[in-house]
Order: sequence, then structure tokens, then C-alpha cells
Amino acid sequence: FPKLLDCVMLLAAAVRNGKLVSQQQWKRHIVGLKKEADRLGFFRSKAAAKRVSYDSLAAAIKSRADYCGSQKTRCGVLLSGGVDSSFIAFLLQRLGYKFTCFSVGLEGSRDLAAAKHAAKEMRLKLASREFTVAAAGKIIKEAVMLLKTDDPVTIGIAATEIAALRLAAANEIRVVFTGLGSEEIFAGYQRHAVAKDIHEECWSGLRGMWQRDFLRDFAVATKFRATALTPFLDKEVIVAAMRARPEWKVSGGEKKLILREIAAAAGLPKDIAFRPKMAAQYGSGFDKALEKLARAAGFRNKRDYLQ
Repeated sequence: FPKLLDCVMLLAAAVRNGKLVSQQQWKRHIVGLKKEADRLGFFRSKAAAKRVSYDSLAAAIKSRADYCGSQKTRCGVLLSGGVDSSFIAFLLQRLGYKFTCFSVGLEGSRDLAAAKHAAKEMRLKLASREFTVAAAGKIIKEAVMLLKTDDPVTIGIAATEIAALRLAAANEIRVVFTGLGSEEIFAGYQRHAVAKDIHEECWSGLRGMWQRDFLRDFAVATKFRATALTPFLDKEVIVAAMRARPEWKVSGGEKKLILREIAAAAGLPKDIAFRPKMAAQYGSGFDKALEKLARAAGFRNKRDYLQ
């Protein structure tokens, strides 16, 4: 896996020689991409932005899937049922690749239900697992011991990832596609919607991914000897997305609008393309499980329980 990590993750400039690059290296990479996007300027039309964004994303997915195939490595998709992971699965399917989707969550969780719906609508192979609150508690403790943090958001996301990667490993798959990065480049968070400068907020979010996302995800992936493929962080995809005007990304209360329109136009079912964003820890139900466990143990809040 070190060779695979080096080759495919180098495309996202996050991992080199099986190791996470430094925070300074990542920031310099983003500064370089910003200079390139600024040099090229905004697209003159929304149609052009959609076309280039679609082509670059499809190419990023294909290059990663081709490398896995050349190494005879089976790949999967961590499917939440939202537009990011569903569109990746849609494009992989359109390009003719074989893969398995994986979804996890607490009983009755929204992401698990959405993933099952997406798999049924698109005829995807799906492996899923439901967890009780007690079972989720064991995974949450595992996440705390791994990451050494009492931050509820970090632990909620990490617990979801641990559960998903363990399910993938049980199916003998250790290379998975994820939608990481889509929220930052297409303005999918509430902070984008309320920002005075949506464009700058996107760049700021990209620069902050090393501390906020990479440290967590790399630690979890390393634990399972897994490789996370992140086509939304491909340099061509980032530059294309950041050449789309901010008003094409956030409009009328809809976030990540241009990506949703691209996906729907390509053929992704509209209800999936426009499914509202829900963070992994909430959609999977792990945050709710954490809250229940904290209450049952007599703690005032989730952070005290994690401590």
C-alpha cells in the first residue's frame, strides 16, 4: 500500500511516500492553485464552468480507478447518499468500473437510509451495517484512543470513518473513494452561505483542511492500512471549481448549487443530487449516540464524557 498511497494521493498533494505532507507544504500547494485559478479568471459562462468541472472530475476519478485496476486492487465508495459520494459512484458506474459501496450508521440514521435509496435507484452494490448505541460507544472509544482528542465533531466523524473502513476491510477492500473536499471547493457549508466573500471562504477552507481533516483521516486510514481516494481534491478539479463564480455555488438558500446541477444534468436522480447536506457525524447518527452515552453516564456534555 505505500506505493499505492504515494501514487494516487500525490494527485491530491496530501500524501507523499506514504506520509502526510506538512501543513506548510499543503498551504503552499493551495497558494499555487489559487494563483493558477486567478491567472485563468472566472469562467465567462456557467455552462463552461459546468463542462470543465464535470470533465475534470470524471478524469480525476478515472485516473485513480485506472491505477487501482492496473495494480489489481479492488476499490469501493464510502456512500452517504448525498450528492458527493453518489456522484462519484454514478461516474464510476458510467465509466464501466466495478466497485462496492459501503454505508454505516445507527439504527434509523438518515445517511444509511439515503445510501440504501441511492443504491437501489442506481443499482449499486451496497454493503451496509447498522449499529446500536452500545456498539457505537465502543467505536467512539476507539476513536478517542486513536486521536487523543475530546472534540465531539472530530470524534463523531472519525467514528463514522472507522466503522466504514472496518466494513470495507471485512469485504477485502482497502482502497475507497470519498467526497472529501467537495464542500470546500463548491461552497457546501453554512459558513459559505453567510460569508461576505464566498470565494475567499472557499480558499480559506481549503488551506485549513490539513489541520481540520487530514490529520484525522490519515490516522484512521493508517489504522486500517487503507487508502482514501479524493477526486474532489485533484488539482484540476480544484482549479475548475474555483473558477466558477460564487453566485453559481450559493443561490436562493441552496449551497453547492453548481455541483448539484452538474450531477442532475449528467443523470444522477434529482432527489439525490439535491439532497440537503448533513455532516457525517449527524447523518450517520454517531453524534446522537455520543450524546446519549454522555447523558447515560451522567455527564453534562459530550466533551466531558470524551475526556
